[in-house]
Amino acid sequence: MWKYGTLSVSPFDWLEASYFYYRPTDLKWGGQRGLYLDKGFNVKITYRPKNSLIPNLAIGLDDFSGTGLFTKEYMVMSKGFTNSIVSLGLGWGKFAGENSFGNPLSNVSERFNTRPLISDNYNTGGMPSYDMWFRGDASIFGGIEYLIPKSRGLKFKLELDPFDYKDLSSDSRLGPINEIRKKDSDINFGLSFPWNNYLTFDLSYIKGNTVNFSFSYGLTFNSDNLSKKPKFNPELTQTIKTGNKKRDFYEDLLNNLNRNRLLLQTSDLDEGNLDISISTSEYRNAIRSSSYASYIANKIARGHDIDLKTINISHINAGVEINEISYIAKYYDNDDTPIELVIRNTTFDSGEPNGYQQDEFQPNVKFPALFSSLSPSIRSYIGNPQKFYFGGVDLNLNSEVQFSRNLILYSELVYPMLNNFSDVPYNPDSLMQGVRTDIVKYLQEDDIHINRMQLDYMWSPFKEVYSKITAGIFEQMFGGFGGELLYRPFDKNYHIGFEIFYVKQRSFEKKFNFQDYRTSTGHINFGYRFAKGVESNISYGRYLAKDDGFTFDLSRTTKSGFKAGIYFTRTDVPAEIFGEGSFDKGFYFQIPLDLISNQYSSEYSNFRISPLTRDGGAKLRFDNDLKGLIYNSTNNDLFKQWNGYRN
Repeated sequence: MWKYGTLSVSPFDWLEASYFYYRPTDLKWGGQRGLYLDKGFNVKITYRPKNSLIPNLAIGLDDFSGTGLFTKEYMVMSKGFTNSIVSLGLGWGKFAGENSFGNPLSNVSERFNTRPLISDNYNTGGMPSYDMWFRGDASIFGGIEYLIPKSRGLKFKLELDPFDYKDLSSDSRLGPINEIRKKDSDINFGLSFPWNNYLTFDLSYIKGNTVNFSFSYGLTFNSDNLSKKPKFNPELTQTIKTGNKKRDFYEDLLNNLNRNRLLLQTSDLDEGNLDISISTSEYRNAIRSSSYASYIANKIARGHDIDLKTINISHINAGVEINEISYIAKYYDNDDTPIELVIRNTTFDSGEPNGYQQDEFQPNVKFPALFSSLSPSIRSYIGNPQKFYFGGVDLNLNSEVQFSRNLILYSELVYPMLNNFSDVPYNPDSLMQGVRTDIVKYLQEDDIHINRMQLDYMWSPFKEVYSKITAGIFEQMFGGFGGELLYRPFDKNYHIGFEIFYVKQRSFEKKFNFQDYRTSTGHINFGYRFAKGVESNISYGRYLAKDDGFTFDLSRTTKSGFKAGIYFTRTDVPAEIFGEGSFDKGFYFQIPLDLISNQYSSEYSNFRISPLTRDGGAKLRFDNDLKGLIYNSTNNDLFKQWNGYRN
């Protein structure tokens, strides 16, 4: 028996990438069967021609680096018909079974005739084994998928599978039990049943002797309608008139915006032009929050017999004005105003950094202001060679103390309630300074501790330029002080940033004590946003272990705000010193919490996987980076959010 799990993402229609874990019961690790755990990456590129008569073509690389237990490459064509899909392909590597034949690519070059048993790039693992790709003997594979009519989506599948199950241990180096992997037939068949739009169950008979059960769960994050939200229907009230028309209007505006969680910072009314600055943690869509605020403002103005011409909404974050959205007020008199007309006559601007401070109406804010929440959280450790997942449940006390709009203290106090981190083996084998490989010692601390205590001061010295200085405990392993500088032009698709920190390594109990190790770390960052939410980022600088190099990051953000990305880091640390994995790499997801909630929220859940925890290429982790704080500060950010207009 074996367990095989895959996490896949398709950031583009033409690309699918996946990360898998494989645990057989018959391979040994440390002299004991059932502890062996292999992991790897797969990638598939698909071409879908516009001509429906031409079949789709896919080219894939499976387990294309590292130990290569599943290393195989393939080219496959597929064509859809009424109620069925037919596929036919050519495979190499582990596809080459008993009925394989000579490589047809040898007609291009004789080097395709032979396939090395181990890649010359193996080193300590983690390097692409490109000297093995599409080499050696090949085999034919294919299949038919038939949708059974009137069966609620039940499908019957039949396939020709040349896969050599005895060869899942990289040419039997680890000695599998042959009887378990015995194969009696190349024909597999099974049933696939979609339980709902997300969950699918598969039952199949493979190898002529084995029953296989699997399930898959998938979500499409290209829409923000995964969960229903309450319809915008604000409750508006009006105070007793004092005789000062403008003052009464300001007070009613303050009361009603705050009641609807659009916290009024300042306001200014001049000859029918109304300026409003708001701050909200309720909405991540700036068009939604600004259109809500404009609707409320127009209703309040009508109640005070004030005729508005324009309503200019500015969003304030950490004391900095990050945008200005200007609406025509009369469009809010009629709920049937075409959205196309609103879009055509609405203007965007980055706003003046401190322009809102000149407004006439400035409500008194009592500082310091304290906000706190107590909630459970899940802590995870993924990537240990002996087990896929270690984790636990903590109780987190998160607090925010605002000494002013610009000066804020964030803290996170953690009480571990239940976990299995004590079972994580601690085998330090790094030849570098232990800036990350000691993570197990930090995870195993089971007393109340400080995860973060960070004091930030943010300001904007010039239009489209943002800066921040910060000090404190940034993460569970490091604390210190530093700063950031970011230039993000409003009408451009790029940004340039710089960050530098001086940090010390924390003691394992994660309170206020530190170890002796200290260092300076910093990076120059450049990012560019392409079409359809694709963004690339590259940073160059010094990492925590005092190695120098660069990190490349490629991601895509969908209309719903879901973000998926991959990254890799190369530094001046050679592979033999870096250790297993050769260089740092991984992928991540960022999921807006309101996608799965019936309430709006600006919070995100982050999921990040690095196959191995090593010391090379390790970056400092700190919250509230400038790029995240000033989201919605460019024309591109704002224009793609029109789906949130008064919805």
